[in-house]
Amino acid sequence: MHPKSAILAGAALALFGAFAGAQSQSGKVFARYNKPLKSATLDLATGTITRGPAVNNRAATTVVDFNNNDLGGFVGVDTGGGFCEWFDAGVKGFAGNGSDLMNDVVFAYCSAMLAAGSGGPGGSVKLGFYEGYTTFGGSPTTGVAKFTLTGLPGNSASSSFFGGFNCFFIRVIFNPLISFADGPIGYSWKFLDTGADGTLAGTWPFLSCVTSCSGAILQVDGQGMTDAIDEFCPPGTLRATFTFGTTSGSFTSISMDVREVQDVLGAETLYNAVTTPNPDILTVPWPPPPAPRYNIAKLYPKYLVTLHPPRGPGAIQVVIRTNRFPAPNGAQGPSPLPLGAGGRILIGGPMLATTSGSFLANSTTAEAPAQMIPASISLVCLHFAAQATIVGGGVRVSSAVEGTIGAQ
Repeated sequence: MHPKSAILAGAALALFGAFAGAQSQSGKVFARYNKPLKSATLDLATGTITRGPAVNNRAATTVVDFNNNDLGGFVGVDTGGGFCEWFDAGVKGFAGNGSDLMNDVVFAYCSAMLAAGSGGPGGSVKLGFYEGYTTFGGSPTTGVAKFTLTGLPGNSASSSFFGGFNCFFIRVIFNPLISFADGPIGYSWKFLDTGADGTLAGTWPFLSCVTSCSGAILQVDGQGMTDAIDEFCPPGTLRATFTFGTTSGSFTSISMDVREVQDVLGAETLYNAVTTPNPDILTVPWPPPPAPRYNIAKLYPKYLVTLHPPRGPGAIQVVIRTNRFPAPNGAQGPSPLPLGAGGRILIGGPMLATTSGSFLANSTTAEAPAQMIPASISLVCLHFAAQATIVGGGVRVSSAVEGTIGAQ
């Protein structure tokens, strides 16, 4: 067998003669895999693999903004041991979702490697995601993320592409979220392990149809995909751009769905005590509207406190908590905060973050710098309330801001 040949396999009995011949010659061979796929979830934050569908209760939802899991019933393999890498290309953004924050991917694969639960290594693969990649040897220079996945659910025995193997749908969850812009994209599959035959990879991708499983070959679908895969053997060296298309359909694309956080707009409202308002006013002047504010993977706005009366030198600390104090006038501040005007606490609950600043003598304003909101889906739709404590010419608390964190 040519050491760099790419092979397709499955379970169609009529093709088994050609299948056996593929072990001693170069070329690509078709055969169908028609057993049901199992499911699993891999959380990269913890490394935990869960078999079967995983249920997650979250305030935010996700959107499939690149959809390529129209499985064609075929699988593909190439030389293992890290010698070969396949690149597929398309266009992300068909759902029109603007956050472009990749939360997870879902793809189908097969593995002949002995499962980790049975004392084996399990399946392994290196996935890559790129912006600006195009088919026919596009240079994968704009790397977004690369992940080496090991210990994936595998087979009940150590086998090979020509022996027994199991196939799975797996969901891989990222934490933190990954910024992945819409437009031309590429994703890669590097064949890391080697099956029992000693040459071909022990873990390989399931293939999907381009446009549909009954279209003509070399078609281009609504996501900019064509029926072709770039083969780099060794990685970095383009060996060929190949297709497995037949007269009954186009099957040469790698299974992959890209899911990102659904658009949710951040919001904010300024408020104060009703009867005895705090005279120092907290505002959010930057970035100016209509620029988005309070969104994950973006900066907190810069906080500005207008001091009444001017004073200084001194310092401010803006504290961000989970709740607006429910009473219209907040709560009376404990010592050393003054009573009445200037002393109403307007926020409560667990503290989420703080940001601090200083001001000079006779200042009319004081600023606290912007900070990054972490790129975590758990923060989307989170309610918050912020208030500043001013030290200088006494201790006072400002008016407050409440809002919701968004994802766009």
